[in-house]
Amino acid sequence: MLSTVYCKEFSLSKEFLLEIGTEEIPSRFIGPALENMKALFADLLASGRVAAGGEIKAYGTPRRLVLYASQLDERQSDVSREVLGPPRKVAFDGSGMPTKAALVFAEKNKVTVDSLSFKSTDKGEYVVARMDEKGGETAAWLQQALPGFILSIPFPKSMRWMDKDIRFARPIHWVLSLFGGAVVAFELNGLKSGNLSRGHRFMSPGAFLVKDFKSYMSQSEPNFVVIDPEIRKQRIVKQADELARSKGGAVLEDAGLVDEVTNLVEYPVALMGSFDKDYLRIPKEVLITAMREHQRYFSVVDHTGNLLPHFITISNTRAEDPDVVRAGNERVLAARLSDAAYFFDHDVKVKLSDRVEGLKKVMYQEKLGTLYDKTERIQKLSLYLAGILKADAGVAERAARLCKADLITGVVGEFPRLQGVMGRQYALISGEDPRVADAVAEHYLPRSAGDSLPASLEGMCVGMADRIDTLAGCFAAGLIPTGSEDPYGLRRQSVAIMAMLFEKGKGLSLSALISEACKGHGLKKSDTIRVEAETLDFCRQRLAGMLASEGLRSDVVDAALSVGFDDPLIAREKVKALDALRASEDYQPLVTALKRAGNILPKKFEGAIKKGLLKEEAEKALHAAYMDIKDRVAEKTARLDFRGALADIASLRKPVDAFFDKVMVMDKDPDVKNNRLALLAGVTGLFAGIADFSRLVLGTEGETKG
Repeated sequence: MLSTVYCKEFSLSKEFLLEIGTEEIPSRFIGPALENMKALFADLLASGRVAAGGEIKAYGTPRRLVLYASQLDERQSDVSREVLGPPRKVAFDGSGMPTKAALVFAEKNKVTVDSLSFKSTDKGEYVVARMDEKGGETAAWLQQALPGFILSIPFPKSMRWMDKDIRFARPIHWVLSLFGGAVVAFELNGLKSGNLSRGHRFMSPGAFLVKDFKSYMSQSEPNFVVIDPEIRKQRIVKQADELARSKGGAVLEDAGLVDEVTNLVEYPVALMGSFDKDYLRIPKEVLITAMREHQRYFSVVDHTGNLLPHFITISNTRAEDPDVVRAGNERVLAARLSDAAYFFDHDVKVKLSDRVEGLKKVMYQEKLGTLYDKTERIQKLSLYLAGILKADAGVAERAARLCKADLITGVVGEFPRLQGVMGRQYALISGEDPRVADAVAEHYLPRSAGDSLPASLEGMCVGMADRIDTLAGCFAAGLIPTGSEDPYGLRRQSVAIMAMLFEKGKGLSLSALISEACKGHGLKKSDTIRVEAETLDFCRQRLAGMLASEGLRSDVVDAALSVGFDDPLIAREKVKALDALRASEDYQPLVTALKRAGNILPKKFEGAIKKGLLKEEAEKALHAAYMDIKDRVAEKTARLDFRGALADIASLRKPVDAFFDKVMVMDKDPDVKNNRLALLAGVTGLFAGIADFSRLVLGTEGETKG
């Protein structure tokens, strides 16, 4: 056994600065890298016994990752370690002389036998070795620790370069490392750390000397580097807004694009360009996507949300002649929009409904057939769901027929993220009912966590049909998620189904829906039984996760879902009702008593209560209370008033407590004993349709940590 005590003595604090200079790192790598740097450095300081007096901050641009700590102690903390050795009676003989066990223990821990002491434990007295270690200089510790720290920063992808043995997101060209203004000298595979940083690759490529963090920040700006991502973001937003207002418009809100562009530049300079007004005849979604996806341009809209023939680009350089840069960007965009217009113009020549046959040529998944096969399955399931959810069956079926047709259009081929969006546009252009067009677009919703849900019941029907077909099909084909791998997004699909039901307050039998989905895959009876069970359990696990994310206790969720999970809406209400009961003063004593009853009752106990065998006043009182609420609980449970049913059950707390205090259940008379067991079985059975009380955890043990 090892115990460690850190001893803190006063030491001066110094600032620490680390800059890792690289070739351009992909923008999506930078944000996570900065967060990981802060967390990893905090862990490193803790393991190295170095105290930090201020906040650890991380900054970054495409060409540098920066770490700053305003106060690190000059020395590591002293440490005292205590190692528990063999029992005293084993380590020393009757005369107090050390045995071989003591000698070996002392040698192993590099202490003398005379320095050993003793410690009393529950198991007796043991030998203890105590060792004191003075903390070293932080600067020396950093020299040893920083190379490993730098290489431990994780990235989605890393690379080797030249003949180097190290890996990083992109090749490292320089390392600046200062502690208290002095260089922390180390080598990283031949690259020496120093006190030099570099400016902007094009506008100020030379090196500049850094004395401390203040001088680093003050010199970065004149060298055309804005270190702080938040400041770059603010400048991008401000500059773009000013340019948009100059044309009487506003920047189309796009937080994701702002974040991406922020990490694409070191010195943001906004420029406005224009495009031919004729392109405005194309649906704005196409133009916005073309500008965003290909060029990282911001769109400009008027006060009604309509596109204006302008765009804003964020350059990484301050051009001598902005007009030249503007003209270059306009030429590039014109080519992109010309392609988009070409695809759109050709797409509208064919009605959306006429494209459905073309889905026969597109494989959805080898084991699950073509997109046409999937479309037919979605149609049947949409009709089934429309009947349950009281949606317009005709609209739902027609939307299901058309929902995948836009996948073989030119625009969606060029811009896959516009699937559904273009389906709606092409449906309207083809003269389809607007409700059908809306349902085609909505069936993809939600596309991600936090996204909007279908507004119409018809869109919900098609969306649920699409997802349950995928779930049942994948489980039938053995394409089941494992660990973090979920290539077909089955977790997301099942969560989306339940989110839609919750949003609309609609209940349905998931098992019946899954069974209906299995019919479309032509499964054998034995396979159908397996797929239905596996898919339903998979959905149950997803619901448990959803409810836990709402802050509901895991034991309450488990208890409610374990008695039967079929209708997600009903299951959710049961969990919420049981969770609400926890606030009652009756909860803990009632559950304690019910658990006690459950432990006494034999498995699969059967027996009827005979009133004539009730002898004690306490059991008569419990029987009377039970009979008084029995039918009410059943009636309330049947009409899904779980809170009311649980409130009635909670009223049994006092008579149940009195029963266990005053009645011997295991009476010598077997008839009396079985009668009392029957009474307990009746009381515990009140919970049967709501939750398995044996799974409830008393105290704070079952809390879900948010």
